Amino acid sequence: MGFTVGMQWLVMDSGDVSLSLVTVMIGSILVGVGVDFSIHIANRVKKLGGSIEAIEASCASTGLSLFEATIVTAAGMTCAYLIPIPAIKPFITVIIILLVVAALSALLLLPAIYSFLVKSGIPLTGGSNSMILKISGGRSKSNDNEPQIPVYEAKEAW
Repeated sequence: MGFTVGMQWLVMDSGDVSLSLVTVMIGSILVGVGVDFSIHIANRVKKLGGSIEAIEASCASTGLSLFEATIVTAAGMTCAYLIPIPAIKPFITVIIILLVVAALSALLLLPAIYSFLVKSGIPLTGGSNSMILKISGGRSKSNDNEPQIPVYEAKEAW
C-alpha cells in the first residue's frame, strides 16, 4: 500500500497532473484500495497456515478475484471519461494507473515479502508477539549484560 501511495507522485509528475482539489482525493482512494487488496491476500495466507504453499494458493485463488476486481473497476472508471468536466480526466487516468499498481503490489510485492519472511524463519501466523519472540531468539527478557529487546503484549488484529 505504501508503495502505491508513493507511486502516486511519480505517476502524477510523469503525466503532468497538477495537485488540485480533485486530484488530492487520489491518495485516500489508493489507501482504501491498497488496504483492501492487501487484507484479502493476508487473510487468505493466514487461513491457509502461512507457509510457502499457502502464499502460492492465496495468490492463485484470491489473486484471480483481485485481478477481476481491478479490471471491472478500471472499466467502470473509464465511463467517467464521458463526463464533460476537463478536471476529471487526469484524475481518472491517474486512478486507473494506480489501481493497476495497487493490484500488482498486492499480487507480486506482498507475496514476495511473505516468502522472504517464511524463508527467513519468521512466522506469518501467531501475531506480533510470535514475530518478536522469533526475531529475539525466543527470549522475552534478556540477561543483565545483553541489550534488552522490548516485548509488548498486544491483542490479535486478526
